[in-house]
Amino acid sequence: MLNDEMMQEGIDAYIDTEFPLTVFGSWDVVLNFFSDVKQKTDEESQEQYDKLPDVVKVYRGVLAKDGLKGDVGVSWTTDIEVAKFFALRLKATGGESYIFEGEIDKDKILFFTNSRYESEVLLDPLDMIWLDENEIESEVVNANG
Repeated sequence: MLNDEMMQEGIDAYIDTEFPLTVFGSWDVVLNFFSDVKQKTDEESQEQYDKLPDVVKVYRGVLAKDGLKGDVGVSWTTDIEVAKFFALRLKATGGESYIFEGEIDKDKILFFTNSRYESEVLLDPLDMIWLDENEIESEVVNANG
């Protein structure tokens, strides 16, 4: 069991790292860690978290290489524009960009943060209701989202 200090250090490490898997190693570790975290959001994101509806629409942007879309992932966003950014930001390296869409009950969200202005929802994909998957195209992506 994690104590409060260990939980806060893990949350801070996740939020402060551009690529959280460099700290956590895998999405399974992220999922297991945040499944044990008691708080649902960080202090600066509390107001936005409180405004989320009971059923939250979430999006995930992915770049599929060689036709492989990978796993569904645990890091989603409530902002479709953020999902588009993640789907398209490395498009120049090749592959197809997709936006996944789903819904999750607010009380099933493991953690929510907007500290990086990404409206990020960490969730267990098994708790999500799958809605849609769409390929998207774009020539230019603004590096600032």
